[in-house]
Amino acid sequence: MIRKILTFENYMQFKDVVAQDALKEQLIKGADTEKVSQANLFLGVEGSGTLPLALAYAQYLNCENRQEADSCGVCSSCIKMSKFIHPDVFYTYPSIKAGALSKDYITEWRKALSNNPYLSLTDWLAFLDNVNKQGNITANECDQIVKQHSLKHYEGKYKIQIIWMAEFLKKEGNKLLKIIEEPPENTVFLLLAENIEEILITILSRTQVVKFPRLQEKIIAQNLVSRLSVEAEKARKIAQIVEGNWNAAIQLASTNEETSFEEMFEWFHLLLQRNKNLEIIQNLVTWVEKMGATGRENQKMFLKHTLFFLRECLIFNTGLTSRLNEEEKILAKDVIKRVSLEEISKMSELINNLHYEILRNANAKIGLMSASFEIAGYLNSK
Repeated sequence: MIRKILTFENYMQFKDVVAQDALKEQLIKGADTEKVSQANLFLGVEGSGTLPLALAYAQYLNCENRQEADSCGVCSSCIKMSKFIHPDVFYTYPSIKAGALSKDYITEWRKALSNNPYLSLTDWLAFLDNVNKQGNITANECDQIVKQHSLKHYEGKYKIQIIWMAEFLKKEGNKLLKIIEEPPENTVFLLLAENIEEILITILSRTQVVKFPRLQEKIIAQNLVSRLSVEAEKARKIAQIVEGNWNAAIQLASTNEETSFEEMFEWFHLLLQRNKNLEIIQNLVTWVEKMGATGRENQKMFLKHTLFFLRECLIFNTGLTSRLNEEEKILAKDVIKRVSLEEISKMSELINNLHYEILRNANAKIGLMSASFEIAGYLNSK
């Protein structure tokens, strides 16, 4: 199970969604002027806020006492939204069983959102203890969507359908074409996706695409300090390595950034040894055992830090301004002397793949040992 990161109360209102001010203003203006698009596709990379903003928007649409630029947060509708139990708001998300309906997992879904509304697909599957399975939005679920929107509203002004990870609709999504194109009155479809290329063209042509920009490094650092009370220097470093992903930022906030640098420095020092005598190999095995026992969050931080370091090595080598600190620059000089730019790119790809494998619950010790020997090969090939 994923651990609790923040409570859901932090993410039901516009004011609490990180950045995306222009999009908030656009959605609020549309709602206030009764110009609500009945089919939106919220498109943004992981951690950009598509799901939290969809939740805040749904709450605003049905709020009984809207404020100037946000829902009230205290009316009956808002309270039900905060608990994900509003009878006119429906959720669709990838499931893991053939023929399953999203409502079969509604208890888990509510708990997952309460933990972290910025959750990724991997987080969701991990919450279900099935991280190695592929998610799916079934044909039965599409039939259920059509059925539930043929019924009258219960109490809200709008009936709202949130479809998270709409890429997983696949060909079954064609069952939704008619209702998306001609929905009942005051029915709103909010499809959320990360990859537009995986959305059915037939669905894409029937929705209004709302693009979410990647969060800026400065914004992430500021919010880590203000929302999570992260120390400013640690917040700055986390913001550098998460590439605009607030989900990654809040998960890494509980790790020791300074330790991840020390671990990376120690690792490269071992890999840079040209003569791999028995003592060096034993020290490398000891390092892998230690890192493999630290837990997934610390391993992710280490790998993210290493990816950041390798990317900055490429920049540092060109003479452009690098974000490496002085200690990292010393290490970067040693690495750059040993490998070509192409080999640094291959090393980055290797680390990125290992990061993905660890997210999917791969054996960290095996992966780290394999990566160690492969990267050592690059560093000592000349």
